[in-house]
Amino acid sequence: MKRITLLSIAAATAFTAGAQTKGAGTVPAANKSWTPDSLLSRWVIDLNFLGGLMSQQTSSGTAIGGYTNGLNINTGVLSFEKGRSLGFNGQLGYFFGPRCNWGVGTGITYFSQKGDFKLDNYHVEYQDNDSKNNIYRQLITGNDVTEKAKITNINIPLMLKYKKRFSKVLGFTMDAGPMLNVQMKTVTENTGSYDYEAVYKYVGSGQTGLPTVYDNSAVPDKASYLITRANAVGDVNTFFANNRDAGYNVGLAQTAKNATSEAKYNTVSVGLMLQPSLSFYLSDHVALNIGLYYAYQSFKNDNTPNYMLMTSDRTYNSSVNNVTSATVQSYGINAGVRFLFGKPKDTDKDGIPDRKDKCPDVWGIAQFQGCPDTDKDGIQDSEDSCRTIPGLAKFNGCPDTDGDGIPDKKDECPYQKGTVALKGCPDRDGDGIADKNDVCPDKPGPEKFKGCPDTDGDGLSDNEDQCPEVPGPIENKGCPPPPPAPPAVPLSTPILFETNKTVVHEASVPVLETAIKTMAGDPQGIVVIHGHADSRGSASYNKTLSRKRALAVKAKLVKMGANPKRIRIIAHGEADPTATNKTDEGRAENRRAVMRLSVD
Repeated sequence: MKRITLLSIAAATAFTAGAQTKGAGTVPAANKSWTPDSLLSRWVIDLNFLGGLMSQQTSSGTAIGGYTNGLNINTGVLSFEKGRSLGFNGQLGYFFGPRCNWGVGTGITYFSQKGDFKLDNYHVEYQDNDSKNNIYRQLITGNDVTEKAKITNINIPLMLKYKKRFSKVLGFTMDAGPMLNVQMKTVTENTGSYDYEAVYKYVGSGQTGLPTVYDNSAVPDKASYLITRANAVGDVNTFFANNRDAGYNVGLAQTAKNATSEAKYNTVSVGLMLQPSLSFYLSDHVALNIGLYYAYQSFKNDNTPNYMLMTSDRTYNSSVNNVTSATVQSYGINAGVRFLFGKPKDTDKDGIPDRKDKCPDVWGIAQFQGCPDTDKDGIQDSEDSCRTIPGLAKFNGCPDTDGDGIPDKKDECPYQKGTVALKGCPDRDGDGIADKNDVCPDKPGPEKFKGCPDTDGDGLSDNEDQCPEVPGPIENKGCPPPPPAPPAVPLSTPILFETNKTVVHEASVPVLETAIKTMAGDPQGIVVIHGHADSRGSASYNKTLSRKRALAVKAKLVKMGANPKRIRIIAHGEADPTATNKTDEGRAENRRAVMRLSVD
């Protein structure tokens, strides 16, 4: 039977490996119509019922210490037969790894076993005292000594577990590992009988009233009184009955006073359990297991050196009590049920169990099997090049804000429609320079002037040319060179200003120099600067502007060395025009500052 069990285990293992090889890579887990192991619950409860046969090999002690002055002792040959076994196995298991094929489990295993212990050739001879305290030699011989045994043992299994689901209904499971025995008890019922014989050796001649001694010769002295089968006088049964009635401790086919006896193995031992089974899935949470089992157990017993199977007063101690070690093997059919339970692990708390979650450490959505779509644009982050900004599938999740067909990620001007040639940026003036790089985006110009034109062709771009329509040297900011300095001008010569400007041009320097010379020539005189404006703008604004022009002339004088305390200013605004304000020429004459000498 042991060979059959091991062959069955090997066949089941080969079947499992073949099924794995055949099915590997052919049907992705996500497309199966049934739940694979990787998606089943990791926690299981296994309840198994075990039934079959058992065998037991024992080793017995010499057991001579209990027999005083023992002779011709043979404690017999103990054997076991007709072994039957029933058991129960309950385990809590946990499967680990990404595929959930391997696991561990523990629980309790209980066996209730029956069988017959047979003891052959039991015979002992030893010194004893009878009821009258006479010393004699007691002989006890066993006749067909059989003990009906009921064996119970409790074990803690430490199992390595394996399971593989092949289809919606069929699977395979195997438990293998050591068992720690915590209790074994054997209760026996003695059905044998025993012959009690005796040898009395008297001191001196005769028997009556004389003291007795122990006959310790291997073969009893013929001078002794031999109450044995070999020396029976007349009918054997009558001979023994008469001597028993006379007070001698003899008798044929005697049974024990106590029919039952109990033995316990006190030493903790380690065994082995194998359970290969086919699994029939009723659902993802319940499966029936049908298969085989094999259990190996090895026990040791702390037997006492004073062991006696049967004593002179017919007290029976069971042959099991003389066993020093026992090896028990049981094997047969295993039938059970597996419950798969427990809430699946969900590390990222997104409601999708880790074993179904392709992104178990990041919160995600069911649409993408647990992977995130941070910007909620319908494109999962792993395929989204712009994870935090909603975008379009054709641009791998990146947006095109300005709708120019260039994704923002590659668009240097994402909020303005542009061209591919300019990386998404516009070019309003069409000069081939993107507006963001074009200093003059509304006027076409060459790249060397950063997109600005050079209208007068003097080599200075209009934006830097103070006279963009008249050629002039660069050192004069694009304007023609000023005419030669005229002769000294009167102090009252107007200093003219451009529209809405307060800049004193170099052309007015001669007038200022005249003012400096005048002040130097008349230490008591002061210069009054009258500021004027044309009529464009409000009166209050023109008043302020005329004051600024007078102040600008004063500042220029001070810079040229004039004493500021000898300078006064008067702002006239648009009042006191010298020409009409209806023409550009007239307005140009009214934008002026006039210096006059006065006495303080």
